[in-house]
Amino acid sequence: MGNHTDDAARLDERIGALKERIYATVTGLAILAGLFTAEHVTVTESIFALAVGIFAIAAAGFVAEVIAHQIGHRQFPSGRELAVMARTAVVALGTASLPLLALLLALLDVIDLDTALIVGIIADAAVLVGVVLLASARTGLTALQRLVASALLLGLVAVVAIALLLAHGH
Repeated sequence: MGNHTDDAARLDERIGALKERIYATVTGLAILAGLFTAEHVTVTESIFALAVGIFAIAAAGFVAEVIAHQIGHRQFPSGRELAVMARTAVVALGTASLPLLALLLALLDVIDLDTALIVGIIADAAVLVGVVLLASARTGLTALQRLVASALLLGLVAVVAIALLLAHGH
């Protein structure tokens, strides 16, 4: 019985980490698109905006997990549970690695800022497309149903990214 519980806990942890990565990737995509469409933004401002934005969404996810745990379980998370929640939040920070690397290349004048932002946008979009296709592939749906489901999910991701972009005034 303990093995089943451990497997379920590991699955829940992986699902939580994946959700956080998706939140952070959509947020990063919106930030990058906003920076790309903004006028007179510098490389340093872009690095700061992306790093702070991804940190904020990861921190918000951690706080939400702690609060939801307290409400659902009527107790503060244990040390192990807090460690799992913290690991999940840290995993979300990794979503900014490729876009930040591109921005660092721009900071070093290896590429220009617009190229760095486009690289970041493409990287985040590719991650989201990959996740959506993986999610559809694991459903057991027919090929046509997977195509429709993937298109709908990608459309929803685009709506969320556009809403985040509009919310930031870009």
